[in-house]
Amino acid sequence: MDEFRLIERFFRRDSKSSEVVVGIGDDGAVVKSGINEQTVLVTDTLVAGVHFPERTAPQDLGYKLLAVNLSDLAAMGATPNWFLLNLVMPDADESWLQGFSTGLFSLAEEYSVALIGGDTARGPLCVSATVGGHVRSGTALRRNGAQVGDQLWISGTLGDAAIGLDLLGGVLGATGEDMDYLVGRLNRPKPRIELGLSLGAVATSGIDISDGLLADLGHILKESGALGAIVDVSCLPLSPQAIGACGESLAREKALTGGDDYEICFTANPAQRSQIEQLRHNCNVKLTCIGSIRTLAGIGLTGADNLDLTGIKPGYRHDWL
Repeated sequence: MDEFRLIERFFRRDSKSSEVVVGIGDDGAVVKSGINEQTVLVTDTLVAGVHFPERTAPQDLGYKLLAVNLSDLAAMGATPNWFLLNLVMPDADESWLQGFSTGLFSLAEEYSVALIGGDTARGPLCVSATVGGHVRSGTALRRNGAQVGDQLWISGTLGDAAIGLDLLGGVLGATGEDMDYLVGRLNRPKPRIELGLSLGAVATSGIDISDGLLADLGHILKESGALGAIVDVSCLPLSPQAIGACGESLAREKALTGGDDYEICFTANPAQRSQIEQLRHNCNVKLTCIGSIRTLAGIGLTGADNLDLTGIKPGYRHDWL
């Protein structure tokens, strides 16, 4: 049983609370908090050996924990405000805690996000955070708004973090600067907060790419009414470092299936293209149109003659066999 079937079978229920605007099934929950404002709540857990290599520097782990949560808020067009922190640790190593808190608060201060509480316990290393933000009522960007004919867009570059993980595991090799860049993309993803705040006026749906493009795009298509998409693989945004580390063909596969990039995938009406082009400059981020939304369910891949896609998995899922 994978994580999504587990949630659907045991935990997805219609909310009986009039305060809940958006419940299970999106990047975050949305609840009422005022006449003209709603609160967005997101949470993520990172487990040693599952979400990060056990030798990950504590500074990087602290940074990444907050970054992956901020990325969920960005995908919903929300402004971050505060967070709760939960730490499960085998021991209270002061050096480790100093490094972890330094990385954590370096990002918290960048986005003016306040730590307001949490919990600690002894056990195998596991860290989690719950982050709260806000949006104007009715403006949260959701997964369920894609329309047939919409263009499909991606921020930044894809596949870098998955390649960085392979470099750490010795599966691939790279030169010093390229390795530093790719491992940096794994350990310190950039939450696209400014972009997310700007997408509310142009995008019809959005999601952050945590489990891989194919997997996360699939959530948009499912929540938007079992739609489909065409992805031009030759348009996938790849970094020179990714191509240098593993070649263009494998870099494309990593871009389709690799997780941990935490870029934003969004859809928009073609009439919004000029506004999206302007966001490239306003938000200082690469934005690439890679395909479109169609009626036929499923994701069709085109445009890459040298890429064998036979047997590739769509992305990462936690699984309990």
